[in-house]
Amino acid sequence: MPSPPSDSTNDLLLLYDEFTEFQSQCTFLCDAVAALALAGWVMDKWSANGLHMNATQVKARAEVFRERLHVLRGEMRPTQMG
Repeated sequence: MPSPPSDSTNDLLLLYDEFTEFQSQCTFLCDAVAALALAGWVMDKWSANGLHMNATQVKARAEVFRERLHVLRGEMRPTQMG
């Protein structure tokens, strides 16, 4: 009978699910920016502000993921004895 997953494993699985959602949002944002650039449209102030706001949110969320991964890596590292 397999043993239940550890807390670190559960945390990693939850983080994976959140990252997968985040990655799809990043893909959508990149596709939208590329479509605007290829269309050659002049972007109005509201659209530029919206893209800037999204970029800021993506960078902030990416930093949160980096920090959480750093913590999980420390928790999953085997302790050294001796």
